[in-house]
Amino acid sequence: MNTAAVVLLGCPKNRVDAETLLAALGIAGYTLTPDPADADLVVVTTCAFLRSAVRESEAAIRRALALRRRRPGLRVVVAGCLVQRLGRTLQRRFPGVELAVGIDYLTEVPRLLRLRAAYACTTLPTASRPAPRLPTTPRHYAYLKVADGCDNHCSYCLLPGIRGRFRSRRLPEVVGEARSLARAGAKELILVAQDTTAYGRDIYRGPTLPRLLERLAGVPGVEWLRLMYTHPARYGPALLRELEHNPRLCRYVDVPIQHAADTVLHRMNRHHTRADIERLIARLRAIDGIHLRTTVMVGFPGETEQEFTELLRFLRAAEFDRLGAFEFSAEPGTPAAALRPRVPAALRAERLAAVMELQAAISRRRLRRLRGETLSVLADAPDTARTEWDAPEVDGVVRITGRSLPPGEFARVRITGSDEHDLTGRPV
Repeated sequence: MNTAAVVLLGCPKNRVDAETLLAALGIAGYTLTPDPADADLVVVTTCAFLRSAVRESEAAIRRALALRRRRPGLRVVVAGCLVQRLGRTLQRRFPGVELAVGIDYLTEVPRLLRLRAAYACTTLPTASRPAPRLPTTPRHYAYLKVADGCDNHCSYCLLPGIRGRFRSRRLPEVVGEARSLARAGAKELILVAQDTTAYGRDIYRGPTLPRLLERLAGVPGVEWLRLMYTHPARYGPALLRELEHNPRLCRYVDVPIQHAADTVLHRMNRHHTRADIERLIARLRAIDGIHLRTTVMVGFPGETEQEFTELLRFLRAAEFDRLGAFEFSAEPGTPAAALRPRVPAALRAERLAAVMELQAAISRRRLRRLRGETLSVLADAPDTARTEWDAPEVDGVVRITGRSLPPGEFARVRITGSDEHDLTGRPV
């Protein structure tokens, strides 16, 4: 019996892709193992969004090829975004890779291996076909990918050239997959795409996310719907009403703003202004219990001290509940890579540290307000749970004291402590 291991790298969208690959391998008769050292076949599913992700992917490929040198019969496949980015040059750089496949061919890996194919990749992905999945998350939550690709063309971003044009999945198909995930035990569904708020614009000729959320709220067994990767320019009245009134939709919004200075937003080609962001935050904050997560970038080419100070002042006033920040990375082939002047690396790092220091203080203060409250949580482990305001892997947790909680179950917890990231609570 052939044994396969899949090395999973990258974001939740990549995770969903890898889960379809795992299902295809299982259907083809492979025994799946989490340890590449025990496998006859190793598939590295790669990320290539940033140079740091490329380095991580290349390191994983080298580790797989090192195993192959010790075990000459081992077959090594590289799949996903790095193949889209590098094309056939990948196998010239890594000659021990037997097969390289792009995003459109992930579920075809078993067939391509039987055919002794070496390469299968379209210039830009076009497929959006339903496929069986083998979830890799704990059974009580799962990612639900509603679309792929991106049409936003932010000046710093490679994704449109890697993942192709924005392609929504048909609404009945998404709801059908949600039902399957719920039957398998998922109580929390996390909606992901490169831009979830664009869902349906390509095939239904208008914003369809509110209708999808309404349908998903009726899926038996689903208690929490979580919306990730939204775009601040695409919040209409119908979506705001869903956030306010949909009983299953978490009062949690992930809305990356990237910056607050209009001059920087223009150079980023972000399609919104600071005033747009301020209006959106005001509308969202009017929803009872809403918590906001965002992402910002520092050190974008030409970012002046004045523009960075404007970002800091904006973040201080907005008080996002959760925030991720990263330094600009000049990705070859993007318009931003040609912009000048570049912000020196040391200054980028200094600005990143300043943003994170500010956010730590904001988060500590906002979490402190929850002490003494009794909240509903979903247990990920006997001693770890999350509120509806915390997405898995990227946000904080509730550390459970006293009696333990059954993983995958909801509970009521009284908050007894907090720090800059996490809460502490005791079941009631």
